[in-house]
Amino acid sequence: MARQSVVEYLLAFCLLITGSLAELETDASSVIYLSHSLGSRALESRGQINVKSLKSGSVNIQQDSSYDWKDYREAAEANDFYHLEALVKYNGIERTFLTSTKACLLFESQLADIITIHVDLLGNIYGVSVATPHNQQCAGDAPEFDPTFNTTVLISYMEHGPIPDVAMFVQKVEQEKVAKERGETKDNRSFIAKYWMYIVPLVLVFMMSGASNPEQPAR
Repeated sequence: MARQSVVEYLLAFCLLITGSLAELETDASSVIYLSHSLGSRALESRGQINVKSLKSGSVNIQQDSSYDWKDYREAAEANDFYHLEALVKYNGIERTFLTSTKACLLFESQLADIITIHVDLLGNIYGVSVATPHNQQCAGDAPEFDPTFNTTVLISYMEHGPIPDVAMFVQKVEQEKVAKERGETKDNRSFIAKYWMYIVPLVLVFMMSGASNPEQPAR
């Protein structure tokens, strides 16, 4: 590829990154409809999360357990899983995500859970996950409690990767080009580094010549 083509490609790539960052300025509201189940039961409505702004993290949640305390205890004793389905409606697009955690973790936390909304670099929701506080280990029982969720909603943003310094590269290429035109470039490589492509064939020829003409044994 010609040097000019490389420069043009990197400049275009830089503009593409700038355009992607500009798209993050848009911040539309979204609704996440929640359904859940214990073990192999059918999904039932849990409520919804109204996301007013992904950029500022402004959300509110409306939900209802739809299960009683005994249901969670039985699922915990049976070592079943708690399943959460999230139907996301955002920018005219619908996406469904399914996430799970152990029912015993949710039972022992007394329905204290954490729902995380995962957002990509363009501001699109690409995942929803559920978890419980880290100090829960399914180690025992829990006293009877009111089956009302105590939910924390978090938004996890994908981090930006490193952006190449295109301007510095272009400047370096132009300096090398000007120096070459003026004859100012110097090759400081060693003799072997400069002419290895000629030395290696000669060495191979000598080695092959010695192998094909072994010395005759003395009589």
